[in-house]
Amino acid sequence: MPISYKKLYQFIFLFTSSFPIFSQSTFEDKFSKLYDYSIVKINNDLFNEYYEITINQSLDHSNPKKTFNQRIYFAFQDYNAPTLINTDGYSIGQASSLNHYSELADKLKANLLIVEHRFFGQSVPDSLDWKMLTVKQAAEDYHFIKTLFDKILTGKWISIGISKGGQAALAYKMYYPDDVAATVVYGTAVKDKSTVMTDSLLFNLSHTICGKKITALQSYLFRHKKELVPYFNDHVFRNDYSFTPLDNETVFDYLLLELPFSFWQNGNKCENIPDTTETEFALVSYLTQVVPARFFSSKNTAQLQPSFYMFYHELGYYEYNIEPFKKYLKQKDYSNKYFAPKGISIRFDNTYHKALIEFMKNNSSENIFFIYGQNDPWAMQTIMKRNVFIVSGGSHKSRIADLSAEDRDLIYDKIRKCIN
Repeated sequence: MPISYKKLYQFIFLFTSSFPIFSQSTFEDKFSKLYDYSIVKINNDLFNEYYEITINQSLDHSNPKKTFNQRIYFAFQDYNAPTLINTDGYSIGQASSLNHYSELADKLKANLLIVEHRFFGQSVPDSLDWKMLTVKQAAEDYHFIKTLFDKILTGKWISIGISKGGQAALAYKMYYPDDVAATVVYGTAVKDKSTVMTDSLLFNLSHTICGKKITALQSYLFRHKKELVPYFNDHVFRNDYSFTPLDNETVFDYLLLELPFSFWQNGNKCENIPDTTETEFALVSYLTQVVPARFFSSKNTAQLQPSFYMFYHELGYYEYNIEPFKKYLKQKDYSNKYFAPKGISIRFDNTYHKALIEFMKNNSSENIFFIYGQNDPWAMQTIMKRNVFIVSGGSHKSRIADLSAEDRDLIYDKIRKCIN
């Protein structure tokens, strides 16, 4: 019997039109059905679905009466894919960019959840109760967020963090070891003491050819400080910096004390260290390139207060040995505690520090991976020996992509075994 295509088309049309047409469900659809938190889709060139989400977070998880808004970004790949929770140690404004990238999310085809740290960026409570800014409370934040997303996502989780964010990732793994299958941190030290002096920290590096060169430059700049400060004043004026309550000369002292540490931490090149025969303008330009003066500006120091509160309360930090330079310095004290909140007493509580060291000795820490640059001062503080990957000649900016091909394959193989 010949087929009537006209009647066949009519039948197909009538059959299909009797059913509702379903559009493919987005992550936003599923999230919005479960929660009434703000979720806004934003553009990102690297992910099909990328969202800024604002959740209502408990200020004190042991007494959850007061809350604050916490900002997160979520890059969605697949409901069954692994999920990376990036425990950023600071504000996450950079994650709103069109090309925000994560090497682990790209390599593992994973969902990416970026969490702004409490008291930073847009995640600041109405009143700054500093007692609520602890690594334990932050770990509770991450655990709460994971419970929200666990109702939608089915894959395993990996916590990741860079520097201070790595400390947050370690704390999260310590307090909630079953929440994540693995932890990957970059430039994050597990230290045997809370405070370290930069000259002892940089001792080995200072004896290299490059180290001797940067140390000699530092000494030269101190000896010729009187001639250089006017050029620094011009730099401050041109950039409209205000350092209140510090004066320009004191900030210049800070820059000189910080010079070797920042040089090594940020991976500056030895061949770019200027000769002392350069002009005063060139020498000051180099100094402010390696140690930006804006770091000490009044606006920036206000933004730094939460991080330095944490450094001097639980995480630890570094200080300068001022003895070799005392005759050149305007002040008697150049502690980095200057950047911590004023008007409150901050005492170091070593509870977390001791607990982390003990935690790293047990089996729950076997799936924690450390990436360090060889010349990163923080790498030289760490007591870790297991799952440590070193980027040859690297710095605090070193990533997995900078490792040798053999080490890259090894670490990705280890991480995949954790999530498969």
